[in-house]
Amino acid sequence: MTKFVLDCFYRPAKDLAASRQEFALTNTSSKPLKAFTLAYTALNRASADAKLENAESFIRIANFHEITPKAGETIGPGETWTFSITGLANVARHRLDGPKSAYVSTEGRVIEVLCNDLEAPEELDSGERRRIPDGELSEPLHIVPWPQTVTISDYADNRAGFLVAHGSAEEKAAAAKINALSARLFPCAPQPFRFTPSHHQIEIEFQQNKNLADDCYRLEFAQSKATLTYSGVAGRDYGLTLLAQVAYGTHQAPDKFRFPAKGSIEDAPRFSWRGTHLDVSRHFRGPKDILRLLDILAWGRMNVFQWHLTDDEGWRLEIKAYPELTVSGARRGPGCEQVPQLGFAAEVYEGAYSQDEVREIVAHAASLNIDILPEIDVPGHSTAVLKTYPRFADQAEAPESYHSVQGYPNNALNPAMHETYEFLEKVFAEVASLFPFEFIHIGGDEVDVNSWLESPKAQRLMDEKGLADTMEVQAYFMGRVRGILKKLNRKLAGWDEVSHGGGIDPDGVLLMAWQKQEVTKDLIDQGYDVICNPGQHYYMDMAQASGWQEPGAGWAGVSTPQDCYTYEASTGLSAGSEQRLKGVQACIWCEHMTDNVIFNHMVFPRLYAVAEAGWTKPTNKDWQRFAAQAPFFPQL
Repeated sequence: MTKFVLDCFYRPAKDLAASRQEFALTNTSSKPLKAFTLAYTALNRASADAKLENAESFIRIANFHEITPKAGETIGPGETWTFSITGLANVARHRLDGPKSAYVSTEGRVIEVLCNDLEAPEELDSGERRRIPDGELSEPLHIVPWPQTVTISDYADNRAGFLVAHGSAEEKAAAAKINALSARLFPCAPQPFRFTPSHHQIEIEFQQNKNLADDCYRLEFAQSKATLTYSGVAGRDYGLTLLAQVAYGTHQAPDKFRFPAKGSIEDAPRFSWRGTHLDVSRHFRGPKDILRLLDILAWGRMNVFQWHLTDDEGWRLEIKAYPELTVSGARRGPGCEQVPQLGFAAEVYEGAYSQDEVREIVAHAASLNIDILPEIDVPGHSTAVLKTYPRFADQAEAPESYHSVQGYPNNALNPAMHETYEFLEKVFAEVASLFPFEFIHIGGDEVDVNSWLESPKAQRLMDEKGLADTMEVQAYFMGRVRGILKKLNRKLAGWDEVSHGGGIDPDGVLLMAWQKQEVTKDLIDQGYDVICNPGQHYYMDMAQASGWQEPGAGWAGVSTPQDCYTYEASTGLSAGSEQRLKGVQACIWCEHMTDNVIFNHMVFPRLYAVAEAGWTKPTNKDWQRFAAQAPFFPQL
């Protein structure tokens, strides 16, 4: 039963130093609350020099705030204690920017507090909400992403699905695999493929043509038969997945979708990299959710899953050389080494993947033609490491000599310390043993420009190597890390800041252009291979409308489903430079995604918009067709 409720009101000003948040803690219990402190987590943070009214003091660590009331403060049953904070670190844009979770500490107990959404002045709410039109189909086919060429001249009614009576054992096994995929995603729908004759079936005939590329396929329909021509495993599976989508659509909406009876579909992906990133540090998702997400990616013919396994808020991968990483490093909450962040404040929040679980997930991905790109985010975003192993910090460095953009003090591994590279050599060796993909993502993002400047060890390194500033120190670090990966027969992938401070030799390096569209061209001009995933369009955590009530982040603006769908990654690139644009990627950052309801609202259908951007040529895209199909896309 709820005993306490926290309301929060946002009072913006032109200057963040004058912006305020007003709080009201109401006691709904039958006993008075006294001798207590209030702790809450919120993305809209107090600044370091914020001023309190009607409270004694506060402590802030990133998004965690602990407020001490004035001596003798007591809240009787039904009464409310109010206080305010003037001076904020960032602007609030949506209702979820306020307190996500809270608790009061009293008499040695931790009691959860219910947090209401952040309230703002009426003029801040445009009233706009996410909108997806009903759309209009160009063809009565349920297919996503849309193929390169669809030439269907006739459609059939009353078909029961597809018959796989002929073909090799491998081809039949592939059909069974896609059957199982469809059954996992849509348990209430009939499976698309049967292996013995029944009524009203379309018989599939397989043909292998080595002249096709491995991921291409061709489908020809005539006289109750579908001929699937392919070269490699991926193309075969993609063709079968398309047929499974057609069958699912006709079952779910027979008034909209039909089976093709005559004509052809010729298809090949536009980009070799069609990816989705998932952050599991902020909010952990267990193996079942990861397996489900991989199924969803396969349904959309996406082929890379970037697994963001570490960040300030938690380390999620078992490393046998450093077992505490998945104990204290994966745990936050009252009494833990790491304070609560981003929700679930009153409880110990934890989670990590065992190496056996990872092997199972990697094998499942491989069966679906998906490569998993593991990310170990360094040198920044390393609070979980440094809290677990304080010896990895320069002990002579001032404890709060810099703060990350998220508010974490001294959160970057020190490039001047031997222990840093010893740690990374062992970690990356285990990562490489678990993930066979040719790349390992090493992060490299959001290192504060003042990092290490008060570290005596870093200062000595800068003098010895002639390094001018933090970014040049980071470039030195990246060169060292690249050498570690090279010994493991792995290539370096990272965020676009890897190019800062002079960067590293771009040969074999893959960078993600996330900060804005122009970065894609800048990185390509520097010689890097690039994945385009700008926050303004491909970050699934961005709010989908400007209204205050729409959930999501707002630092990169608003990314409506239509904006996400119509964005073109090659904008501004010359014909000669497009070859270095390897693909596109959706990024699912989970600060706001505390449950699957919010996750599904924010991720879908935009995830499929990125899938279509990666597969379908721009001239073949159609927003109205996509919108008409959106209600039928599977969700987590």
